[in-house]
Amino acid sequence: MVYFLIFSLFNQHFDGKFLRGEIVRLADSSYYYDIKKYSFFIFLPMDNGYFSCQEVITLKTNIQTDTLSFHFVNLVCDSVKLEGRNQNFYQENGYLKIQLDRSLMPNEEVDLVVYYHRESNASNLGFYFYRRSGNTLHNIAYTCTEPYDSKYWFACFDEPWEKAENGLFFAITCPDSYFACANGILDSVKESNNFKTYYWSHNYPIAPYLIHFACSRYATFSHWYHHSPNDSLEIKYFIWPEDSIRAINSFRNVPLMLSFFSDTNLYGRFPFEKYGMDAVYPFMWGGMEHQTMTTIHRSWVTSGSEGGIAHELSHQWWGDMVTCFTFADIWLNEGFATYSDALYSGFVNGINYFKNLMNQRAQYYFQEDATYRRPLYNPPLEHLFDYGHTYCKGSWILHMLRYLMGDTSFTQRGIFFRSLRVYRDSFAYKNANTEDLKRILTRVSGLDLERFFDQWIYQAGYPNYTIYYSYQGNEVNVTVGQNNGANAPETFVMPISFKFTFANGETTITVINDTNPQNYTFYLAAQPINIFFDPENWLLKQFRLVSLEEAKYKKLKLLNNLNLFVSQKQIDKDWEVYQLTGQKVKNKLKKGIYFLKVKGLKDYKKMVIVN
Repeated sequence: MVYFLIFSLFNQHFDGKFLRGEIVRLADSSYYYDIKKYSFFIFLPMDNGYFSCQEVITLKTNIQTDTLSFHFVNLVCDSVKLEGRNQNFYQENGYLKIQLDRSLMPNEEVDLVVYYHRESNASNLGFYFYRRSGNTLHNIAYTCTEPYDSKYWFACFDEPWEKAENGLFFAITCPDSYFACANGILDSVKESNNFKTYYWSHNYPIAPYLIHFACSRYATFSHWYHHSPNDSLEIKYFIWPEDSIRAINSFRNVPLMLSFFSDTNLYGRFPFEKYGMDAVYPFMWGGMEHQTMTTIHRSWVTSGSEGGIAHELSHQWWGDMVTCFTFADIWLNEGFATYSDALYSGFVNGINYFKNLMNQRAQYYFQEDATYRRPLYNPPLEHLFDYGHTYCKGSWILHMLRYLMGDTSFTQRGIFFRSLRVYRDSFAYKNANTEDLKRILTRVSGLDLERFFDQWIYQAGYPNYTIYYSYQGNEVNVTVGQNNGANAPETFVMPISFKFTFANGETTITVINDTNPQNYTFYLAAQPINIFFDPENWLLKQFRLVSLEEAKYKKLKLLNNLNLFVSQKQIDKDWEVYQLTGQKVKNKLKKGIYFLKVKGLKDYKKMVIVN
């Protein structure tokens, strides 16, 4: 979702999401219905933060019941009706609890009508209202609710897996100088007594946090993306009139992005009936992938953010059509979108740009991991949208899965992307979790991915390699060690590659690294000039490449009574001594590099002990 506040400084396509509202959980026993559709009849005066709403919740019961509960916070319920009759209700601890005047039978579908309003002095949470002031050129109201803030503007079951199966409907009434936009298609606009009512409908399953509307003095324009000569998709933009010229420039490549992602060999056809973007300000984030209507920070219009716009567009496949089952699986949304915007950037700017961007994001992850190491899966809520983990490491997981499947061509997409399309088709307009993805990729690729998912997703950290090598003619000896730190696997089991260059060519050898340390001997056509580790940068890792040819000991003349000492008065930590092969001999010194004087030599020499 959001990238502007911090990461725009680094030109990263981060949407900058973070947790705002309090989480209110409905007990499992209170969940006994399925949401079919939400319909909203909203009155927005647009002179303060007040609005009123008649919400129709179409639901189907799973059991016989005469009570219903919904998430409902900082709103005032005025009445509740079923079949035209008033129902008893009360608000308690973030719930709207309704006592029905009759029992609903199993599998019964009903329309429950909730009349409520938001007070003008309610805090900006879920629903936001700002008056014209300074850079806020016009009064503006909008919703933005990921992960759990939908309950601050409508009665709902506020979990990502409770999709309204038949979509939604909006009728938004506002002063006639304003334009209201929402999910789906604008069906009609009606005028009456200096007010306009905008009718929007969307007929696809949708999670609560992806439901959205906005209202301001918007100007609009459209692009059209053509699936074929007779099949087109509208891309509709909502911006302030003052930003119209800059918007034309900032949005000029959105049809190209759609063409890229919609390629049959990438993600396939755009999954909804329309796409659009509404620009808002003030906005604490950078972008939010509301279904069919991405909300973006005004700066993305005035200053541009092609990567951010591509990131949010890709969410329509990964996040909106296929939605994480719970926010424990948030990396499925954000890792996919982050890898997607990198793919698009590489498509536009070339493969080296893509590689540099992936490297840059690896560094963000390493920095964050050094501060707070955690598994990618099931982050604490305050770390739900950590850029280094959820976004950057999430994107690297996909990059490495692509490598494992051998889909390494940047000009022809293969089995990895085919497996993503199978994943798409298997969970289209539904929810998926990490195990679902693993199961699909395993089935399509034929690979056993159990250990990969365990080490890279369910455990923390990454491999930190030390590679020692030496030549004896055309024989190359390599020792690979991993020092991965605390709370990480001792050995990340992965295929690793070495590229050897010669005067008249090069060769690349790939081996499995499954023990720590591990020795390899390669017999080449000639003695190589250089060696490169992971030359195409498919692994999320840090490494040191150490030539033992440069570390050979000179012959030393020793005096009697050799005495090894350090200037410290006491050594009570670990230290390590290695053979030339890289094999550890001793281990008792503190982690680091030490310069030792060997008393008894004809001349003093420095010996380096590497941990």
